Amino acid sequence: MMENSNITAVVLAAGLSERMGRFKPLLPLGTSRTIERVVHFFEAAGVSDILIVTGHRAADVRQAVASLDARCVENPDYHQGMFASVLAGIRALPERCRAFFIHPTDIPLVRPRTVIRLMAAFSDTSAKILYPTFNGRRGHPTLIRTCLVPSILQWSGAGGLKACLERHEAGSLEIPVVDEAILLDLDTPGDYERLQSRSITEGLPSAEECRVLMAQAKILPSSIASHCRAVSKVALQLAKALKAAGVSMDIELVRTAALLHDIARTRKNHAEAGAHLLASHGFDRLAPIVRSHMDLKVRRDRPVDEAQVVYLADKLVDGDRCTDLERRFSRQMEKHNGNLRAVEAIARRLESARYIKAKVEKMTGRSIEAVIAQNSGTFDGEI
Repeated sequence: MMENSNITAVVLAAGLSERMGRFKPLLPLGTSRTIERVVHFFEAAGVSDILIVTGHRAADVRQAVASLDARCVENPDYHQGMFASVLAGIRALPERCRAFFIHPTDIPLVRPRTVIRLMAAFSDTSAKILYPTFNGRRGHPTLIRTCLVPSILQWSGAGGLKACLERHEAGSLEIPVVDEAILLDLDTPGDYERLQSRSITEGLPSAEECRVLMAQAKILPSSIASHCRAVSKVALQLAKALKAAGVSMDIELVRTAALLHDIARTRKNHAEAGAHLLASHGFDRLAPIVRSHMDLKVRRDRPVDEAQVVYLADKLVDGDRCTDLERRFSRQMEKHNGNLRAVEAIARRLESARYIKAKVEKMTGRSIEAVIAQNSGTFDGEI
């Protein structure tokens, strides 16, 4: 395994930000600034040497990162374009460096797990260049062996770093990641608005990432996918009703966890397997909800939370149709009649579902059937 101390992240923050009209490295994004977010995701991935190439407003950037574990090198030729900043960063690499990331500061929402996966893959391959890909498209950051430094330093600059690396395509490797943010940059004010919205749901997969996750589960039957979509719709309706009633509820967390709750349905102990799969992609907020969707021990002293909503929604959907709790569980009891352990487990799950249902009805002032029918038009039917 390659030591992370031998990997440097070169962050390019020297440009003029002309298309944006505002200086991108210092733009607020969620609770921090763009340059801080980039430093933080490299830090969180375990990269110990982070090098920021400055140019335009260099003093402001240095001040912004003064409290961070990063160092700055100034590119006096930043007016010549990004490749000049690449060269400035490469010339400042430490002697011990065996590989380096190149990353523009205007792609700020990359997940630490993506950086970790690139480093893990790099240590197990002889490839000189690693590109992360999402849905078949290459993104950032690029991880490069230092053996290519002489070639980059000698490059004319025509076509930038991309053109230089294309000469070494045979020595490259693509690493698929479930991280749409590797493609999302801050070129225009419209981009900025979209990334501001995305930062609100940070840590959760986007709609496109959910589709990629579902597509990767190639052996997942279409009936299970339909069930997941139906559960997500029911869970969303329950969560919205609870939030309208004043209950603290993360709507997007509920929707996404419900959509992916059976992502590992064909595997043994699928709830645990699904939680592990999602955590492996960096979706740690989803993992505990998916882990508990089959068998949830409800604490009577706690209010309704996202895990309880997903649990109840799953029990209210049979296939892709809404059903009554008592009817569904009675069928399960009949199916496992004679298996004492299974019957006890079913009874325990029914009791939890009944309790959550009662709490939801008390909080919303409406029956579960009424909450679901409000948007679907029917309770006992296809979602």
